[in-house]
Amino acid sequence: MIEYFKFTGGDAFTLSGEDYNGFVNVRNGIVYSGKSLTSSSKVLSSKDTFLSNSFILQKEFDRTAGIVDTTGMVEVPDISPRNIIDQSFIDRNLGILNLNNINLYSLNIIGNTNLLDFANSAKDGNAYFLGLSSGKNDIRNNRVLNYETAVPGSVPTHKTYGGPNITAPKDNLYPIQIDPFSFVDKVPDVDVLDDTIDSEVFVYDDKSYFYFTTTPTNSYTFSGSFIPGSSIERLDSGLFPKNLKFTYDNSTDTLYSLVTAVATGAPNRVKTTLKLYDNSFVNPCGNLKLMDEIDLGTDGILDTTVQIGNNLLGYRVQDESGLIYIQINDKYSHKPIAKIESSFPGEKILAFDIRDTDDSILVLTDPPPGGMIEEDPGGVGAYYLYQLDAENITDLGSNFKIVGKFVPDFEYRRTNDIEIFFSGNDSNIFLLNDNGFITSRFISNPLYIAGFASPTNLLYPAQMYFNDTVERFGVIQKKFNTNTLRSNIYDQINFLITKNSSEIFYLLHNIGRLYLFKEGNLAYKNYVPLDLPHLYDKITSCESSLGISLNSELQNIIKDAVNIYLNLSLIASEVESEGIPILRGSKTYENIKVDFRDLEFHDNEEVNYSVISRVFNAIYDFQKTILDVITSEEE
Repeated sequence: MIEYFKFTGGDAFTLSGEDYNGFVNVRNGIVYSGKSLTSSSKVLSSKDTFLSNSFILQKEFDRTAGIVDTTGMVEVPDISPRNIIDQSFIDRNLGILNLNNINLYSLNIIGNTNLLDFANSAKDGNAYFLGLSSGKNDIRNNRVLNYETAVPGSVPTHKTYGGPNITAPKDNLYPIQIDPFSFVDKVPDVDVLDDTIDSEVFVYDDKSYFYFTTTPTNSYTFSGSFIPGSSIERLDSGLFPKNLKFTYDNSTDTLYSLVTAVATGAPNRVKTTLKLYDNSFVNPCGNLKLMDEIDLGTDGILDTTVQIGNNLLGYRVQDESGLIYIQINDKYSHKPIAKIESSFPGEKILAFDIRDTDDSILVLTDPPPGGMIEEDPGGVGAYYLYQLDAENITDLGSNFKIVGKFVPDFEYRRTNDIEIFFSGNDSNIFLLNDNGFITSRFISNPLYIAGFASPTNLLYPAQMYFNDTVERFGVIQKKFNTNTLRSNIYDQINFLITKNSSEIFYLLHNIGRLYLFKEGNLAYKNYVPLDLPHLYDKITSCESSLGISLNSELQNIIKDAVNIYLNLSLIASEVESEGIPILRGSKTYENIKVDFRDLEFHDNEEVNYSVISRVFNAIYDFQKTILDVITSEEE
C-alpha cells in the first residue's frame, strides 16, 4: 500500500504523556510513530486538535495558486422530508458538518513556498555555505576559521590555515564578499571546484557526505557534513573515472553505478553492467571495494543512475523500437519483477523515483502528441504524473495528474536533466528538477508549483558604487569590483538533490560557493494555529430517538466553525514571484454577518423536519460563507 506520513512538531499527538515530535503514519484510523508501520512503531494519542484529526482522516494540505477545487469541500447535510429523524440521522449529518470544519481548517495550511530559505533560516538551522574571502589576488579578510577548535555557541577561534581541511563555513548573518575557489592559493585543494562540469553527492544518516566532482581532466572526491559550521576536505583525486555517477543506498551502505562498454564480439552493441561497491571502504581506505557485478545485457539503458527503494531497484530502458520503459528488479536478488510501460502511443517516460519506505513508484512522462492537457498555467506545456503501488505494479494506465511547466524570471543554469524525487518529510510532496529549475509539487495537486528554489535570498553582496558607503577605503571588507566576481553573482554550476534514509538534502554549487541545505521538517506554513482545539466529539447514545446530546454536539460544531474563522488573521493569496504564480501572499477579509440564533434549537420549538432542516442548513450556509472567504480571489 502507498503510505501516508506527515511530520508533527508536538501540536497533534502525545507519546507516554509527552508531546510527540516526529513523523507519523496512519493505518485504519490509528496513528503510529515513524514514516511507516514497523515493529518499533508506537501508538500515539491524539491531542484533539484540528491538526491531529486532519492527520487521522489523512488530509492533504495541497492548496496552490491554482483555483481551489471546492468539490466536496463543504457538503450539504443529507436532509429530506422522507428521512426518519433518529440518532442515525443525527449522527450522519453531524458527521458531515464536522468534516466540513476539518476541511476548512486544512485549507489554511499551505506548503513552504521557498525551498532555499537561506536568509531567513536560523543561524544554526538547516543551511550554511562554504566559501573563502581571501585569495592570491587580495589578502583582505585573510583568515580561515577553524570551527573544530571553537566552543559551540561562542565566537570561533581564528587561526591561520595549517592543514588539509578547508575551513570555510559561513552563516547567514549578512551578505558577504567571497572569492572564486580558483583565486585561493592558501588552500590549494579547492581551486578545482570552479572547474566542475558534473558532480554527484550522497549523504549518510549522520548527515556527512561525499561530494564527487568531475572536471575536463580529472575526478575529485570531497567529504564534509550538512551540519552547520562543518568544513569540507578533499580526500582524493582520480578515485573514479570522470563522469561516473553513483546511487547510494543508506540501508545497505552500498554504491550503485551503471557502467557501459562495447559488447564483446558485437562492436555495434553496448553492454551495461550494474556495479555494487561497499561504501564503507571509501572513507577509511580511500578506495572503492567492488562487491558484485550484474550483467544487464545490451538493452538500451538510458540513464547513468538507478533508483533505489526499500526492496526495489529500477532503471529506464529503451528497446529497439524506441519505446521507453522502466525495469523493476528485486534490490537484493536482482531478479526482474515488472516492466512499466506507457499506455498511450507516443507518450515518453522521462523520469521516475522509488520511495524508500513503501516502494511506491512515481513516474513523470512527456504527454503523447495531442494528449489531454486541461490547463497550461506556465504557458510552456506540461507533464503527466503517475503514482504506482508496489503491491500492484502495472503499466501506467490513464490515471494521471497534470504537472505544469514554468520558467522563472531569474537566470539559472539550464540543463538537460529532468528528475523527480519523493520528499522525505511528507508523503504527498515531490521535487521536480525541470532542466535546472527546482520546484516542489503535491502529488495530489501538481498542476501549480508549491515552492521553488530562488537565488534572491542567498545573500550575495549588493551592488556597490563610489560615494555610497561610509566605510573607509583602506579597511572596507568588500573588495574592489566585488560584484564583477563570478563568486558574488548567481552563477550556478550544479544543483543537486539527494536523500539518506530519512531526509532530503540540497547542494547548490556556484562559483566560489557551496550552499548546503537540509530539508526542513516543517514543510508547511499555517494561517491557523496548529494547536487549535477541535471541540466536536461524537457522543454515542443507546437511544433510538434524538437523545439529549443534540444541542451540545451542535454547539461544538458551531464553536469549531467560529474558531476557525476567528483565528484566520490572514488568508493565503496568490502572487507572482519572479515570474511564478505561487501562494506566497496574504490578504485580510471583512467580517461575516451571521445571526447565531438561526444556528440553534429554541425551547419553544418542536423537533421536526422543518426545525432540523433550518438549523442544519444554517450551519452549512455559515461554513460555505467561510469557504468563500478563504478561496475568494479578490483582495
